[in-house]
Amino acid sequence: MGKIITYIIYFLIAVAIYVLIRAAYNGSINKESTMGEMATQVTNDSAQTIKDMGNAAANMVKD
Repeated sequence: MGKIITYIIYFLIAVAIYVLIRAAYNGSINKESTMGEMATQVTNDSAQTIKDMGNAAANMVKD
């Protein structure tokens, strides 16, 4: 059970890092961004990324 939780935490950290890199690349996070703005951006985009992954997985199972 402990291994599963560890992998879930690693997965969530990887998603957060991916979202930060994507936001920096797209320009929505820059030098003038505050920590609060970045946290909000990561929270919103992480949730959307996970939803998109769930929808993609559901579509693969359905097909």
